[in-house]
Amino acid sequence: AALLTDSGRARMQALGILTPEVGRPARPLCRPCLDWSERRPHLAGALGAAICRHALEQGWLRRQAGTRALDITPKGRIGLKQAFGITLAPG
Repeated sequence: AALLTDSGRARMQALGILTPEVGRPARPLCRPCLDWSERRPHLAGALGAAICRHALEQGWLRRQAGTRALDITPKGRIGLKQAFGITLAPG
């Protein structure tokens, strides 16, 4: 099971990711999910989709043509670190 903490909720609201529409979804707000291709866990549900949408809108991610795969942009390396404290390995 996954749970959004009070501090996580505040951060998502401050970033504009957690809006009233996302906060009252028809599907679960957040839940863990195992990626089918890489076999790694990720955040699913309305919050996971909202974070992905935000990252695409900010130019942090871009879609690979013809696939569901995403690339992290140079701008994304900075944005993900600033917003979430995520530091990615060079690559």
